[in-house]
Amino acid sequence: MKKSFDFYFDFASPYGYLASRKVGALAAATGRDVNWRPFLIGAVYKAHGGALLAHPLKSDYVFKDMFRRAKIEGVEGMQRPANFPASSVPPSRLAYWIERQDPDKMGAFVKAAYKAIWIDGCDTADPNAALDAAESLGFDRDDALAGAGDQAVKDRLREVTETALERGVFGSPFILIDDEPFWGGDRFADIEALYG
Repeated sequence: MKKSFDFYFDFASPYGYLASRKVGALAAATGRDVNWRPFLIGAVYKAHGGALLAHPLKSDYVFKDMFRRAKIEGVEGMQRPANFPASSVPPSRLAYWIERQDPDKMGAFVKAAYKAIWIDGCDTADPNAALDAAESLGFDRDDALAGAGDQAVKDRLREVTETALERGVFGSPFILIDDEPFWGGDRFADIEALYG
């Protein structure tokens, strides 16, 4: 049985982006492969109350902290995406279509889509940003567009989001290792100490 390492994230999450850059190495250090699990954080807020960055002090802090974290981690050019916060449905659905086509490319797609959003400043809700990321990995743009609209792909995103809620996922990034929860990219050292 394959050891679990479930990486839950929302493409609208700056901390999810930063974590996505190093989660593969962390999983390898624990002897596991990453299960990429894009989900919709808005469903969590809807189910449990609250809203993304609803408090103005939190909103101001998150962006200061995000840029600080990026600098510490050597990430240049990180910026607030256009129309932030916006729906992350397009890249999330496309990630699950890619998982069906070529599971080995899902991680590369996640990184390419995240870069388009958090480095290039694309709108998370713009399907073209996600399609550009898929096309850069060799997928046909028209096939990807049709695939993202497939009912089975839509159902997959809904199911993963519902499973995230059932498993207690409440933020992005969120890692579950054998059902042990770790919230945030600042818990990577803890994971490596416990599982490495």
